[in-house]
Amino acid sequence: MKTLIAALAATLTLGAAHAADVMVQVKPTPGYHLNQQELNDLEQSFALSNGQTLKVTTDMTRIFVQVGRGSWVEIFPVAKDRFKSNAGTEFEFRDDNETVAIANFGLLPMAKAPARAMVLARR
Repeated sequence: MKTLIAALAATLTLGAAHAADVMVQVKPTPGYHLNQQELNDLEQSFALSNGQTLKVTTDMTRIFVQVGRGSWVEIFPVAKDRFKSNAGTEFEFRDDNETVAIANFGLLPMAKAPARAMVLARR
């Protein structure tokens, strides 16, 4: 009986240790599919209200943003003019892509703002 309990305890411990080593990354599921013209219209630079610059570029069907010289971050469409990053930054393009409102701006690399800050940008 002691052997059975020891074996069971070892199995549970090993399973828990193994589960802690496994990491799953979940990406937002695109809620909207952009056509090629909509993708092309997004490619531009914006002057942010905090003095920084936001660049938007596309690669085939993927969309990336960059703040200053920070690393590129992929964003995913959730509606026609709304996008979201894996970290939770939200983008809303307005006025035929002349302006963009960015929620949770501080979650982007090189962003000079608190994590939950909201900034506006103009072309």
